[in-house]
Amino acid sequence: MYPGNRRKKVWRELKESLLKMTLEERRKEYLWDYVPLKDIPTWMEEMKSKTQSDEENTQEALLEKKTLSEKVSLYRGDITVLEIDAIVNATNSNLGGGGVDGCIHRAAGSCLVAECCNLSGCETGQAKITCGYALPTKC
Repeated sequence: MYPGNRRKKVWRELKESLLKMTLEERRKEYLWDYVPLKDIPTWMEEMKSKTQSDEENTQEALLEKKTLSEKVSLYRGDITVLEIDAIVNATNSNLGGGGVDGCIHRAAGSCLVAECCNLSGCETGQAKITCGYALPTKC
């Protein structure tokens, strides 16, 4: 078997096994500590924790943005440790190079690069879905 075919087989087999796992089984496979989404306050929860002096402005903002503020969270930190459904990543032809893309690829492992190479690129404005492999994601 050629090296490229072996890599293709490895990431496909791993992806299939990850897709079959329950959340608890998947958590046993995590390589490092993770941050569950429930531990990140929503925008509304964050706004409620403001000081009393901002209470009037906060209440007005909450009323205007209630549905959005209950769904959106702001997170400052390493996104590769978040236990979430997906990470959306803008990239170019230099897979896993530097910046955020490089951090995501390093944390996910070599199977992510192998799967991306199998996708034949991605046009500007388009999207492709891959597995997260070693990332604490659903797949």
